[in-house]
Amino acid sequence: MLLWNAKWIKTMVRLFTVVMICNFAVCTFAGCGGKEEGGEEKQEAQPTKEEESTPTPIPTSTPAPTEPAKEVRTDFYISSLDEEIPSMCEYWKDYFSIGIAITKGELLNDFKGELIVQQFNSMTCGNEMKPDALLDREATKSTGTETCPVLKFDSCDEMLAFCVDNNIKMRGHTLIWHSQTPDWFFMEGYSNKPDAVFASREVMLERMENYIRLVMEYVNTTYPGVVYAWDVVNEAIAPGDGGENGMRMSDSLWYQTIGPDFVEKAFEYARKYAAPEQKLFYNDFNTYETAKRIAILELVNKIKDQGNIDGIGMQSHIGMNSPTLLDYEETIRKFGETGLEIQITELDINLDSNSEEDFMKEGTRYKRLFFTFKNLVDTGAANITNITVWGLTDEGSWLNKDGKRYPLLFNQVLETKPAFWGVLMDEGIPLY
Repeated sequence: MLLWNAKWIKTMVRLFTVVMICNFAVCTFAGCGGKEEGGEEKQEAQPTKEEESTPTPIPTSTPAPTEPAKEVRTDFYISSLDEEIPSMCEYWKDYFSIGIAITKGELLNDFKGELIVQQFNSMTCGNEMKPDALLDREATKSTGTETCPVLKFDSCDEMLAFCVDNNIKMRGHTLIWHSQTPDWFFMEGYSNKPDAVFASREVMLERMENYIRLVMEYVNTTYPGVVYAWDVVNEAIAPGDGGENGMRMSDSLWYQTIGPDFVEKAFEYARKYAAPEQKLFYNDFNTYETAKRIAILELVNKIKDQGNIDGIGMQSHIGMNSPTLLDYEETIRKFGETGLEIQITELDINLDSNSEEDFMKEGTRYKRLFFTFKNLVDTGAANITNITVWGLTDEGSWLNKDGKRYPLLFNQVLETKPAFWGVLMDEGIPLY
């Protein structure tokens, strides 16, 4: 009996020990993070029904990188002698050629010559192909005839050769002009005496034809393919000057010796002797003036009906504020309606200040002009085929005769100006 009691007691002790060990293990596991220090019992977050049913999306592609901000130009004065600059004629090659009017002295400067080759694919002689540069009175008096003068071409030979060597085309400027044509050419016997009298209409018509023939034959034979356009007649319209249909009369010896049809006759002769690929232009200034525009349109439409004209040249010596671009654009549109080519032949902007602020405004003026040209071409409103700037540097501008002016794209040390970058539509030049 005692033995059984002892076994029972031992069994109960073992059972108690097992229960105690199990209770200790359960309490220890529950105590691993059962409470945060000093706080309530931490509850594990339970997913909502929406979270349980909607899986987290997995990206299917890498997001596109953010483009860096475009750098806007702030330095507009770049030396063309030290750094490479963009080419204007290359920039505008799909729209029109970019030309330069230059004198022989400037062209023979090596640095200017290199800049011209880089920037321009059309050239106009500033003075070297005008009648007073080509007519040789002494040779005419000794070997010419009453109806056929003698010409010399030493003034423009080097410029034409430069074009040949550098694959630049030339605008022939100008055949018939009341200015820079010597008075003796209109007189009997080519006299330069104060009491000289005008040659007859018949003689002057022959002189005109022979002059045009001699110029064109020499250029087309000696430098074939170089001249692509001729300013046949320059500045024949001056409303209010007394001539028929708004024509210039008081200071035009062509009008006084031949009559109002001298322009038509000049184009007739030019067409007769021009090479097949050469275009014939009437060229004038202030074409945006309403009365002058109307008279020019009447004149060129008559010559167009005769089959003797290809285009109108708008000189475009303009100011910072005049003409308005609306008036200027309206003239281009009206000329464009004729179906003739339009060329901007003598572009500059008369600026009498060299402050940084005004140079930037000049750059904006140039940018707006070229924006207008581009828009007119894009919309088919005008067939603009050339833009020619009248001069390379401010220092060499013809406008300096009235005081210092800053109308062009380069300064005297061949640095670009804001105007240059305006022509290139640079984002650093504001459009307004």
